[in-house]
Amino acid sequence: MGSVASKVVFGLDVTKNIGAYMIYGWSKVAYQGDVKTIADEKKEGPTFLDNEALVKALSSKAFEQSKLDLLTDDALAKIGRQLEYFYDKEKASEAEIVEIAKGLIDQSIWYLPLVSDKIGTDKDRKALQKSKCPKVRFGKTELQISLITCGGMRLQNTWIPDNVPLLSPSRNFVLKSPPQENIKKCIKHCLSLGINHFETARMYGTSEYQMTEAIHELMQEGFCKREDVIFQTKLVPMLTKDFQKIWDTTWKNVGEKLGYIDLLGVHAAAENNEKLKDTMAFLLEKKKEGKIKHIGFSTHGTSEMIMELINTEQFDYINIHEHFFGSYHGSGTSNTLGGQGNLACVKRALELDMGLFLISPVDKGGKLYRPSQDVVKSCGKELTPIAFALLYCWKTNGFHTASIGVARPSDLDEVVEAARMMAHGTADKQFEAATKRLKDRAVEKLGAEWVEKGLLNLPSMMEESTDGIAVGHILWLYNLLVSYGMYEFCLDRYTSLVCAPWNKKKSFQENADAMSRGNLGRAYDPDVDLSKALEKHYNPELALERIKQVHEWLKDDQNPMSDEELDKLGWQKGYDLTVWEPMAGDIDSRAIPKVLLQNMTGGRMGIVETGPGQSIKQEATQIRTALSA
Repeated sequence: MGSVASKVVFGLDVTKNIGAYMIYGWSKVAYQGDVKTIADEKKEGPTFLDNEALVKALSSKAFEQSKLDLLTDDALAKIGRQLEYFYDKEKASEAEIVEIAKGLIDQSIWYLPLVSDKIGTDKDRKALQKSKCPKVRFGKTELQISLITCGGMRLQNTWIPDNVPLLSPSRNFVLKSPPQENIKKCIKHCLSLGINHFETARMYGTSEYQMTEAIHELMQEGFCKREDVIFQTKLVPMLTKDFQKIWDTTWKNVGEKLGYIDLLGVHAAAENNEKLKDTMAFLLEKKKEGKIKHIGFSTHGTSEMIMELINTEQFDYINIHEHFFGSYHGSGTSNTLGGQGNLACVKRALELDMGLFLISPVDKGGKLYRPSQDVVKSCGKELTPIAFALLYCWKTNGFHTASIGVARPSDLDEVVEAARMMAHGTADKQFEAATKRLKDRAVEKLGAEWVEKGLLNLPSMMEESTDGIAVGHILWLYNLLVSYGMYEFCLDRYTSLVCAPWNKKKSFQENADAMSRGNLGRAYDPDVDLSKALEKHYNPELALERIKQVHEWLKDDQNPMSDEELDKLGWQKGYDLTVWEPMAGDIDSRAIPKVLLQNMTGGRMGIVETGPGQSIKQEATQIRTALSA
């Protein structure tokens, strides 16, 4: 009876909240974070604040009151978390912590005269122009693109696509909601700092029209001109009759406001099949009409698939993974040239003068806003993991721009600082030293032979011998876990393989054809004999052993390892720069019911209380009060 009663109560609650949504629109409370006041609760602050001598040194040498007053709550909380890490985990000296604090403070406030007329003088603003994010030629497009791209995956109300019958949120309600204010603020912040490229997709919920609306408003207000903005959206390949429908919605979302689309990417492209051919024919017609300026593709495919698409020579640019810590979906897949991963694809794209766009170096490149302790230590005290990842993509691989999934203005602090380092060469020695430490660590933990050969001569998940298991990809995760303790990142990645659908009653080809081109492969399955798949590997027995080990470590994200278990393995956590949950909420396949409920009730149920709230204010206030004393 209790179960039946609870279902009735739940149903009534849903009905009530659906009614509230229809009358009042999207709930503002949904985006106020933890709305219950916690001001009277006792919450432990950073332990470095208990060190009176250190606090005094920080107050007098780094956090002068004039600087402290300029720091937002978000920025101050991030700085506090990093200082706590170096104080508690690395036992840094007082002098070292003061120097670290100075650098973190500077990266959070140097640009403020550029984003606010109330801070600094016109002379300051003029002097800072040279420190804005640099722009480079984006391959054959001839566009001058900023080194940093504002990625729009987190700039939205909800993950429900804007054309789902009945469930799509009211556009009018969405454009009056708090996330829209945040989106406009983030875009304005980007433009002020020299970032001119804004990237989204139809698959990113309501992001496409929300970002467009914010840019259009800024144009109408005279803050920017159309030519100041490079706008990219992406559409999945379909046969012409189906593609026409999604194009019509995108053109309504973007074209009617911005006049044309600078960059149109074929989203999650993997094969040169009939869908892609139909899509390209359609897009080329729109290019002739002037509605599209340049056509490219984004990909999460295997390295072989990507190379084949590049070699069609029909694209102007490519969005691809190739990070220091791996090629994401491409890791452990053959590059057709005797190696593995996407580096060969990157080099080929540059040979063809394609625009080169790096997908998500901060998140998919290793979840570096929550780095492991080993990654932080290897990067050193003078270079953050985020800055290292960006310098690597620009300096080593020649990427023209790197996409950052911006959720709040403070997310730009470290990445714009990295662009400043790149422009002025101020961190070249630190970058070289960090690169050596990271590479040496991999050899130390894995052995030179495994580092050289461990991911070579492996079939992709699209070959029948694997039965869809992403063998090379799983071995790549082994490398990251053992070398750098990147447990949280690897758990996310492996969970996507665990959740990948695979019907054992169907043939391999039927399953392979149905596999998401945005998430190829599945997790290890003990019922599958991988001996044929591993027969060309230099050490098949060791490879299989390590695949099984990864599965044991990562197979259950619902019961992740405790901090104590991670400590025993030497995989300690570093720090966490996520000061509040992105307004749309995080999403994976298990969150879909919550997303549906969120949309039915206008943010009153399902995914709720995202965005900035009381806890981040309290965290910043504790630090601010201690350093002001």
